[in-house]
Amino acid sequence: MFRFGCTVPHMRIPLASVLLLAAVICGAGIGWRVYKGKAYERKRAEAASLVRARAEEGDAKAQHDLAGMYYYGKGVPQDYAEAVTWYRKAADQGNREAEYGLGLMYREGKGVPQDPAQAINWCRRAAEQGYARAQYALGNVYHDGWQVPQDYDAAAAWYRKAAEQGYADAQYDLGYMYYYGYGVPQDRVEASRLFHQAAAQGNENARQAIGLNKVHAWRARLQPLR
Repeated sequence: MFRFGCTVPHMRIPLASVLLLAAVICGAGIGWRVYKGKAYERKRAEAASLVRARAEEGDAKAQHDLAGMYYYGKGVPQDYAEAVTWYRKAADQGNREAEYGLGLMYREGKGVPQDPAQAINWCRRAAEQGYARAQYALGNVYHDGWQVPQDYDAAAAWYRKAAEQGYADAQYDLGYMYYYGYGVPQDRVEASRLFHQAAAQGNENARQAIGLNKVHAWRARLQPLR
C-alpha cells in the first residue's frame, strides 16, 4: 500500500521498536544536557580559579568578583563567610561595589552577625564614592527611617544623586517625592519628567505613575474657578 504522493512503500513498524527508538533518542538528549551542564560547571570553576589568583595578588575588582562567586555559589561552593572575607578585602582598598556588598551582608546577617549600623556605614561609604545603587539604598534608609530618624530631605538628596546617574528606581522615587512634596517643594511637572525618564528604562511603577498623573491633571482642569 502506498500513501498519496509518496514513492516509498508504507511499512508497519512494531510498537516496541518505536518505543525503543524514542528511549534511545531521549536518553541521548538527556546525556547531552548532562554533558553540557558539567562542561559549563567546569568553565565556571576554571573562571573562579583565575579570579582567585588575581584576588590573592591584591586586585580589588577580582576580590569583589570572587566575593560575588561565593555569595551565589558560582564556580565555588556557596559560602557567605568567604564572601564577606573577600568583600572586606576589596572594601578596605576602597572598592565601592565591595563596600556596598559588605553593607548588604551586614544588613542581611549573612556571613556576619546582622548589624544595621555597619550596614549603613558601608553603604554610606559607597554612596559617598558616587555608587548609584548605594546612593539609592541610602535614600531608602532615610525615606523609611530604617535605624535612623526619618528624613525626607536627606532621602530626596540621595535619590537625586542616583537619579542624575540614570538610576531608574531613584528617578521614580524622586518623582514620587516631587509629586507629593516630600522633602522637596511639590512640583508635578518635575515629577512627570522624572517618571518619564524612569519609564523609558522600563520601570513599571513609573509607567503607572504617568497614567495617574494624567488622571489628576484631567481632574484638576474640571475644578470650577474660585
